[in-house]
Parts: sequence; structure tokens; C-alpha cells
Amino acid sequence: MKFRINQQDLMSAINIAMKAVSKSTNIQIHELIYFECFDNSLFLKAFDGEIAIKTKVDAVVDEKGEMAVKASLIANIVRKLPNDIVIVENKDGKINIKCSSSNFNLLAFDYFEKNELSIPDTLAIEIDNDVLKRSISQTEFATSLDETKLALTGILFEFKDGFLNMVALDGYRVSLKKVKLEYPTDYEDSEYIIPKRSLLEWSRIVSDDTKTKLYKNENDLIFVSENTTMQCKVIDKNFIDYRNIINDISETSIIVDKRELINSLDRAQVLADPGRANLIKIEISDKIMLIKSNSEIGDVREAIDVDQQGPDLEIAFNARYMQEGVKACDSTKIKLNFKSALNPCLIYPENSSYENEDFTYLVLPVRLAN
Repeated sequence: MKFRINQQDLMSAINIAMKAVSKSTNIQIHELIYFECFDNSLFLKAFDGEIAIKTKVDAVVDEKGEMAVKASLIANIVRKLPNDIVIVENKDGKINIKCSSSNFNLLAFDYFEKNELSIPDTLAIEIDNDVLKRSISQTEFATSLDETKLALTGILFEFKDGFLNMVALDGYRVSLKKVKLEYPTDYEDSEYIIPKRSLLEWSRIVSDDTKTKLYKNENDLIFVSENTTMQCKVIDKNFIDYRNIINDISETSIIVDKRELINSLDRAQVLADPGRANLIKIEISDKIMLIKSNSEIGDVREAIDVDQQGPDLEIAFNARYMQEGVKACDSTKIKLNFKSALNPCLIYPENSSYENEDFTYLVLPVRLAN
């Protein structure tokens, strides 16, 4: 094989393929990138056991062929080449890379587990990438890190009533994003748990101004955008029925400036004790939200003006859990609904509710000793 390509174009394609290369493994094929070129197109493929990626880039192909090379090695070489035309040739198992005055020779690998990543002959779901990326960012932080609860380490994709519902929960909070979407009827009432890492890697690959086409293929989902395809294994577990968790029967409701609340929570955490679940106490009274935090080294009090409806309330939370949900809201003002000191807080953008809003966040309070 022999092809010619601009250094920056080659580096961009390698960076995409690298997202499906294992960082720590003793399985050789999971450390490789597979190159194939023909018809003035260069294809790069990689597979790490969980994600498979194929991407295409234009190149001048002098001789069609294929090769496999260690991903970290080829990435390091190409990254350090000048911005010029790179000539790559594989002959008799030896790879020659030329660019300007640089000349590298290295051994090719004989074996690679090819994954053709063919697109299924089924109808696809289309979603704008800016919407998908924002939806991922509004949910991924609420996934669990506990591998013994495998289902909760991913994000649920639920197709129901003309919406794609993306849900993440970890036992302490729930993040729900609803996306109005047209999809084939055979997707209705179907659901898939997609690993968090797969979605994060995809969000780093795709451009905001393009679309993703989503295909189902037996137990896998295939994502396609422009010249890149990703196949990810779904998590074959049952997700928790989140609808039974989100129950908005509130007694006290406040509307507060989002940025002011984020900054106050940020300052309150300076003196919060990590050993006590990053605890903050909130007192709502006379249209004032008082945030208090203390530890052995001192204490802090933050007062914010709010629009209060309902009785006064005292409640406590993990400050980080509260702050992450507030940040995920797409509005300058947000609504917080409370029932009691022992019930969850529900957070929405202003003038919203669980029934009519595309984003809902629930966070459990921390019980305080009397």
C-alpha cells in the first residue's frame, strides 16, 4: 500500500480513531489502528472491546492496501511531523513514513481483528449534534461510578411518546433530558443503556453543525456522522424505573438566579467537610435562601434573594450534587421545588415542571441528626 496525505488531515483522523484504542490493555489488537486505502480514500479503524470506530479521510492513493500499526506509535510520529505532505508506504511488512526531511521505518503488525462497521439496512434516527452533545452534558455527570451497579454507569436512551428520554442516576440524584424527536415506529417503547464513555467520546468527535444518524443492530447501537462511524455495545441490564422516583408534590417553591446560586454553592464548598458528604445546609425564609457550611476550620454563610412560594424550610444537601444539577439548567433563573426536609428537591428551568419541561433534575437531601 502507498498513500499521500496532508499531515494535519492524517493527524485529525488518527485522533478520532484513538478514541477506540485501549489505554491500558495486554490485548495487542486493542492497541492498534488498522489502515486501509483505495479509491483515493483512507480508512482508519480501531476497536477496544467496547467501542469500534471507523473514519474516512481523503488521500492520494498510489497503491491500495492495508496495514496495522500500534496506535500510540503512529500518533506520536505523525504529531511531530511538519505540516507537509506525508507519504506512507507498507511493503513486505515494513512501513516507511516520509515527510519533508523526516524518514521513519517501523514494523507493521500481521494481525488485526477487522470490524467492517457496516451500517444496518434499517431506518435511522436523526438528531442534531448540538442537541445531542448538550443532552449528553446534561446527564453524564449523574451516572454511577459503582461497577457493581452496571446499569447505572450508563445513560438510558428511552424512546417513548415521540421523545428521546435520556436518563442518568446514581442513587443520589436523577438527571432527565427530554428531546422531541421523530423516529421509526419500531423504536417506540424501546430502550438502550449506553456506556457513558461511548457517548462522551462521540460528543468529542462530532461537529455541532451536523447530524448524527442512529441505527440499532441487534444488541449494539451504531452512530454515524459525516465520515465517522461508531459502534458501541449497550449495557444488557435493567434500568431503574425513574418515573416512580420523580414525583413533584411540592410544598415550597423558589425561583432563584442561576449564576448567583452557582457562585454561592461554590463558595460554600470552600469550608464544607468532604468527610461529611460535602454537606451544606439551606434555610428558606422570608424570601431569603441562606446557605450555610461549616467544618473544623471555620464556617460560611451565603444569603440570596429568592421568589418564595409556600412555607419556610430547612434542608441539607451534598453541595456538589446540588451545584451540578443547577449548572445543567438552560436558563438564567431556575425553580427549586421542595416538599419537606426528607424529600427530594426537584430543579427545573424557570416557568417549568416535570410535565412540560425538557430538563428535570432530582437530588436527595442529606438527613440531619436532631
